[in-house]
Amino acid sequence: MDLAPFFFALFLLAACRPLAPPETATVRALVDFEEQVDLGRLELRGGRRERGEQVIAALAETARRSQERLRPLLENRRLVRSWQGFTVVNRLLVEATPAGIEALKKRPEVAEVVLEMELPEPALMHGQHGRSLTVTDDHGPRGLDGSGVVVGVIDSGASATHEQLAAGFHGKWLDPEGRNPEPRDTRFGHGTGVLSVAVGRTLGVAPAATWIACAALPRGRYNNVLATQCADWMLNTGRPDVLIAAWVLPTPGCDRSLQRIVEVWRAAGILPVFPAGNHGPGERTDRSPANYEGVLSVGGTAYEKTSRGPSACGGGDFPRLTAPAQGLTAAFPLSRDTYLTAEGTSFAAGIVGGAAALLIQSDPEALVPELERALGSGELDIPGALKRLGREPESAARGNRGCPW
Repeated sequence: MDLAPFFFALFLLAACRPLAPPETATVRALVDFEEQVDLGRLELRGGRRERGEQVIAALAETARRSQERLRPLLENRRLVRSWQGFTVVNRLLVEATPAGIEALKKRPEVAEVVLEMELPEPALMHGQHGRSLTVTDDHGPRGLDGSGVVVGVIDSGASATHEQLAAGFHGKWLDPEGRNPEPRDTRFGHGTGVLSVAVGRTLGVAPAATWIACAALPRGRYNNVLATQCADWMLNTGRPDVLIAAWVLPTPGCDRSLQRIVEVWRAAGILPVFPAGNHGPGERTDRSPANYEGVLSVGGTAYEKTSRGPSACGGGDFPRLTAPAQGLTAAFPLSRDTYLTAEGTSFAAGIVGGAAALLIQSDPEALVPELERALGSGELDIPGALKRLGREPESAARGNRGCPW
C-alpha cells in the first residue's frame, strides 16, 4: 500500500494551518491616580517620627482605596501581565499590552500614564580622580558622631565591603532590577564615594551613623521606574532620617515630575539633600529636583562648576548651601581599601547629609523644616546649625572631617 499520498495530505494540513498569533508585546508604564493625599490638610501631631507614621498611614489608605477600584482590570491577564502599587505617589507600575495601556488611560480614576524611560544624558556628576591614598583617622575627640541616625542614598549603588562603610551598613538594601541581593556598587562608584564623606568610619562627618541604599542609577542615568521604586522603598521600608539623592535631572530648568515625591519625603520626616549640579559657573544652570522651593540644594564652596540660579522653580537663591567640593578623599569600591580624590557637588551634598545626621542626633524629634532652618544658607556651619537648633554640646564643633565648621 502506497502511504505517500496520506503523509503528503498530512503535511499539507499542517503547513496550511494558521500560525498561532505571536504573544502580544508588553511595555512598562507608570499609572498615576487622580486621588492623591492633600499633605497640607493632614492634622499631624507629635515629633518627626510620629508624624511620619501618620503620613505613611494616610498615603497607604488612599492608595489601597483607589487601587482596589482598578483591580478587575489589573487582574485581566490579557491586558495587564503584572503590576505593583506605590504609596509615595498614588501610582502603579504595570507591565501591559498596548490594549491594556489604552484601557487604563480611559479609566476616570487615572490621571496620567507615562511609559518607562531612561534618559540618555548622565544624571550622576562624576568628579573622582584615580590615585591611591592613605587614610587615617585624624579627627580626634568628638561630641556628636551621628549615633542612632540612619542615612539613606539613592544612587548607583553602594559597597558594604569597603572599610569605610562595612561597619555602618544598617541591613537594608534594594536593587530594583533584582540583580544584586547584597549591596553592590557599579563601576562608577558614585554612591560609595558620596556615602563615605557622609558616614565613612574615618572620612565621614557622621562616622557612627548607619546607612541604607537603593540603586536607582546603576548605569548613571535617570530611569523613572527605578526612581519610583527606590523612592517608595525609602518611604515604606528603608525609613532613613536623612536621604542623599546625589544626582540631577539632566535638562536645565524646572521639572516638577519629582516634586510630589520630595514633598512626601519631607512630610514623612525624611530630610532630603540634593546636589546643585556641576553645570556652572553660568547663571540659570540649575537643575531639578535641587531647585524645588524650600529643599536643601548644595553647591561647592569656592567651586566654580557649581550650578547657579536664580532657581527656575520659583526664582529663589540657588544653591541654598555650600560645602567643600574639591580635593576630598572618598572611598571607591574597587577593593575594601581603595580611595580616590573626589570633587563635585554630589560630595558636597554628602557632607551636608552627614551634618544633618549630627543635628538629628542632637534632637531626634526635630521636624524637617526645623532642621532645614537650622542648617541655614550660605557656607555650611555645623556649630552654628546646632546653636540655631537649640543644641550646642561643648565638643560638637571639634574637627569633624578636620574642617573648621
